[in-house]
Amino acid sequence: MARRKRIWQGVLVGLFLAASVRAQAWTVGATVGLVDDVKRHVRLDEFQPRDVNLWVDYEIEEKVQLRGAFGTLKTKGVNAGQSFTLPGQSTPTVMPDLNDKIDYATVGASYQFWEGYYTSGLFAGIGGYKIRPEAAPAAIANFRDQRETAFGWHLGVDGSLKIVSRVAVTVRLTYHNIRATVTKPLVTANAGLSYRF
Repeated sequence: MARRKRIWQGVLVGLFLAASVRAQAWTVGATVGLVDDVKRHVRLDEFQPRDVNLWVDYEIEEKVQLRGAFGTLKTKGVNAGQSFTLPGQSTPTVMPDLNDKIDYATVGASYQFWEGYYTSGLFAGIGGYKIRPEAAPAAIANFRDQRETAFGWHLGVDGSLKIVSRVAVTVRLTYHNIRATVTKPLVTANAGLSYRF
């Protein structure tokens, strides 16, 4: 586990050092948003206010940025609301809506389209996700998600509207595919502020 963490840290540091040779600008930001598990379907009424993240963009070339993000989100467990039968019982039990807290760190690339005061972009990358299930009663503990650290990838679209010379409002829609024991596909919709140095 410690070895994997050191490898991730080395990759992040290497990417940022490689980018520094031609970098032109830094942008930092923070967003809060909604998250939805999209394994079965996407429904707007199922998005919940559960994602917070901080991010840093480093401009490698004009329109191309390297992005690192750190955040935490909360989502329903994989088995939430499903029926199962406990050993020694004949009637099914419905799993309560227990949550998973997921801390994540991602790194990726973004391609931006400049429109004067407005910028739109596409981005994609990889990341590490630490899944921490909410405590469950002992009788259903075996049906809960596992506590684990997993690899994943993400992609999405974003946009920024400049409100003063260096400050912009940023909106971002991101699809996360977390390759845990049970794959967790999530969509987050965030809004926040960014500052460009």
